[in-house]
Amino acid sequence: MDVKNNLHNNKSNPRKLNLLYLGLLLFVTLLTTLYLASSKAIFAFSDWTFHAARVEEIYLNLKSGSFFTFIAARTFHNTGAASFLFYPYIFFYPWAFLRFILSPVNAFYAWYALVTFATATISYFSMKAYSKKSLASFIFSLVYTFAPYRLYLSEAVFGEYLAVTFLPLLFLGIYEVLWGDKKKWYLLAISGALVAYAHILSVFLSLQFAVILFIIKLITSRGISKDRIKSLLLSAGVCVFLVLPVIVPFFTDFIGQGLFSAYPGIVYTMAMGPRNLLLNPFSAPQNSWNLSFMLMLTILTAWAFIKSRRNWIIYGLGLFACFLTTRYFPWKLTAGTPFEMVQLPVRYLSYASLFLTILFALGSSSVLEEHEKAGSQLQLSRLHGPLLP
Repeated sequence: MDVKNNLHNNKSNPRKLNLLYLGLLLFVTLLTTLYLASSKAIFAFSDWTFHAARVEEIYLNLKSGSFFTFIAARTFHNTGAASFLFYPYIFFYPWAFLRFILSPVNAFYAWYALVTFATATISYFSMKAYSKKSLASFIFSLVYTFAPYRLYLSEAVFGEYLAVTFLPLLFLGIYEVLWGDKKKWYLLAISGALVAYAHILSVFLSLQFAVILFIIKLITSRGISKDRIKSLLLSAGVCVFLVLPVIVPFFTDFIGQGLFSAYPGIVYTMAMGPRNLLLNPFSAPQNSWNLSFMLMLTILTAWAFIKSRRNWIIYGLGLFACFLTTRYFPWKLTAGTPFEMVQLPVRYLSYASLFLTILFALGSSSVLEEHEKAGSQLQLSRLHGPLLP
């Protein structure tokens, strides 16, 4: 029986349909990973060696019986680097554990596969909870997980790469607290903590869009109920409590000791011109600072099929995120403000991909479902004659 018939037969059984889609996502994940691993090499650049050294330190400590790592005593040229105190590393433990059973190269690719499938799974169920549509959720998961910018992050920028895994769940949590089921405030608390344990800067980036959504809620609903305010404060409080192991050392040992990492300020060369944003999707595959062709098509055509105010908000957020990546945004005015922490405007491509992929998934799934419905009606009319007299 072909895939189309399987999908048709499983529509009445959501659990089987979920398993089918997750199986397809796992297949694509394994296929992608095996293709990359077939080179038997790692194309390391940017922050790759920094993070790999951190993983190696965790592995060496585990090997000698110490579970926690605070200072790098054997890597980083034996300088005693204390980045573990200020930079979360919990999600590197699977990579370190894999070092016990696999070669260094294969351990990395196995970890890559785990993170990729986790991203696909979280994306699928987050979109399913938001849209209540399995096909749209599958399309969203596939396009979001294998977006060009995320694939670029997976080669080197591992903190941001890990944070992208949890962004769909984070914004589902924001949606539930502000518009959906406020009793699901725990989604926001947990996802916010997961992002913090992956990449502190991504918390700051996500907070910007959360504030925008809060303002939109105030304007469109002419206020916000006390119950939703309580849910929002409860989720924020629980999130902060969960992240205390990261927050406390950051303030006491990093800020408290006057340390600094990267030089603050926006790298203007990392802000794209409008020509780059428009033409990069059509350029060489190795140019990964771009939106996919599908998402660029969404920007150009989404206005034609958007019908709900909710989707117009998502469209606006996607366009705004794209705008933030360009030189048209007055980044020079952010000098001396906390926004200097952003450093690289291209970071907003993750958020542009998130919002635009939601619209692409909803639009493309509707087209496919309408096509299937029309095909079914045509088949019935052939078997039983015209449906209408």
